[in-house]
Amino acid sequence: MTGLNDTNVTVGFWANKAGASFGFYSAGGAFHMADYPAMSPAKPAVDQLLGVNDHDMAVGFYTDSKGVNHGYSYNLQTQRYAQVTVAGDTNVTAAATNNLGDIAGFASSAAGKTEGFLELPTGRVVHLQVPGATTTQAFGVNDGDEVVGDYTVGSGNSAMTYGFVWSPGFGFETVNDPNGVGSTTINGVNDRGVLVGFYTDSSGNTDGLVARPQF
Repeated sequence: MTGLNDTNVTVGFWANKAGASFGFYSAGGAFHMADYPAMSPAKPAVDQLLGVNDHDMAVGFYTDSKGVNHGYSYNLQTQRYAQVTVAGDTNVTAAATNNLGDIAGFASSAAGKTEGFLELPTGRVVHLQVPGATTTQAFGVNDGDEVVGDYTVGSGNSAMTYGFVWSPGFGFETVNDPNGVGSTTINGVNDRGVLVGFYTDSSGNTDGLVARPQF
């Protein structure tokens, strides 16, 4: 499971023995399939729901036969799908949505970089690229449009990953767990600014983390 709202609706994906993945949501104690009706999907299929808001709007992505990701939204009440596109970008993954209908995720820019984005219901897109980073990915957004994710500096064995928080009017702030320097990812934020994520410790273990704002 990858997403949960305030009414106990969960979303996520499952995989079969052939390696195909399929989106689903759980509501009222029952599981339901939720796969975008793609004309030319990847084989094996890749379809995942990643986030859901309190209005039962879920977001996710599927992969086509050419290996390109396509973001989409899914209304759990009306069972209607809609594409999530980002102007100027391709290979879109819609990772999270808030109660305003804003969508956060990541995509490939025209320059070939992986960048995060925040798309508003008006269609306005905020492109998110941490200066100096080789990739920037957005994984979560709260109702104040605080966006969280991670970014990578360097490549290969020298690559370092750091979590970030981006806020309108304030920009980026790096989040780096002291027990996993250079290996931190932040993938969720609530409306009080509490962060969740994970890091890799000195023994090579993946450990979860919770970070609370200090006032």
